[in-house]
Amino acid sequence: MDAIADPNFKHQGNKPGSVEESPSLLTVIVDITPQLWTEFDLKNGKKDSILDVLKALIVFLNAHLAFNTSNQVALIAAHSQGIKYLYPKNKADDDEISSKNEKEDRDLFIISKNMYRRFRNVDETLVEELYMLFKEEEQSIGKVTQKSTLAGGISAALAYTDRITREMETISLKSRIMVLTCGSDKGNRDEVFQYIPIMNCIFSATKIKCPIDVVKIGGSKESTFLQQTTDATNGIYLHVTSTDGLLQYLSTAMFIDPSLRQIIVKPNKGSVDFRTSCYLTGKVVAVGYICSVCLCVLSIIPPGNVCPACDSEFDERVIAKLKKKPVVPRLTKRKSANHVSKK
Repeated sequence: MDAIADPNFKHQGNKPGSVEESPSLLTVIVDITPQLWTEFDLKNGKKDSILDVLKALIVFLNAHLAFNTSNQVALIAAHSQGIKYLYPKNKADDDEISSKNEKEDRDLFIISKNMYRRFRNVDETLVEELYMLFKEEEQSIGKVTQKSTLAGGISAALAYTDRITREMETISLKSRIMVLTCGSDKGNRDEVFQYIPIMNCIFSATKIKCPIDVVKIGGSKESTFLQQTTDATNGIYLHVTSTDGLLQYLSTAMFIDPSLRQIIVKPNKGSVDFRTSCYLTGKVVAVGYICSVCLCVLSIIPPGNVCPACDSEFDERVIAKLKKKPVVPRLTKRKSANHVSKK
């Protein structure tokens, strides 16, 4: 723990022959879209499952900070209308939060004042920010269109990770990202339309060697693109049916160090669906048309013979060949040996 936290603590320095572990940065993206969690509660006959997730997440973050005094955490919320950085907060945001609390006269001091300082800073900020965000989400239900913002959350996490890594060039910083989302039995929502942004995130994470882990709660269908994300970035994909025992799943599967994942059997599924989605229809396809300029995948020939992604005009001769129906050769009938006339 920090020397300031305990006045009796005396730093003795590293002993001869000891190896100091490199600090680690854990960035968590929480999908708190109300529509998904409401469907999950109705199906499982529960209430406020997101609170169970919040409790497990707080313990998980505190455990990560306890491993090493140099470890860092960051939290990003992906809600129905965008993303929001929850932790860490800058001084201007802290002043704004405190002024709002005074105006609303809320009493959210549920965190013990005797808690370790770093734990308390994370826990209080997380509870305060999520409370205000949930309040805004309740007012927007039924008024605005619900959409998925996971791709934006992953992009923001990668940007934050890259900035912190550049600021700590003298220190070997290990970084990883964890996505915590809720599944739906009605399909993958509009996740199919996020294929290109998610692929860009995969390329960026691979370049900076940052694994992306995914924890999906509920839902009968697997997330195709999130599975591809974990497979390409050497991450872990975990699908749990309920919030019961979530902390045990997080503390066992999600604490595997990235440097050890090459020699440890990860709790991933054996098969990964590598299919892509059509840019126009959003349907997952195995065979389709590909634009030679932007590599846009299409399941149908676009109207006007123009790529809907980059506006490139396709060759009319090529389009004519694609529209041409295949020619099936006629098979000639062979004469039976019994009908052959004898000379």
